[in-house]
Amino acid sequence: MVFSTLIHWLVAAREQITEEQAREAVQWVSDTLRVAQDDLVYAAGLIGHPDAPPVTLNEGMEHYGENPLTFVLYMLLLSGALVATVGDGNPDWLRQFDLAG
Repeated sequence: MVFSTLIHWLVAAREQITEEQAREAVQWVSDTLRVAQDDLVYAAGLIGHPDAPPVTLNEGMEHYGENPLTFVLYMLLLSGALVATVGDGNPDWLRQFDLAG
């Protein structure tokens, strides 16, 4: 459930944000949490980061190796970064992308 919610939030947000906003989200994670940008950019393809390689979801997960939680962590960090940078710090901004149900 967590995985599908994160994927949905990020892919749906991709349709509403600009490439520059995707860059700002990655920069925010890097600056705030000291996460290496190179590794994070790979996952940021989900939000339309222009420097992310065009890969499938499975290829993205395989990129992070044996521990699939790394990919989930990056999705969580990107979700928070979008709230901080695009949503002006308001977590309700992300709720617009909730799965119906």
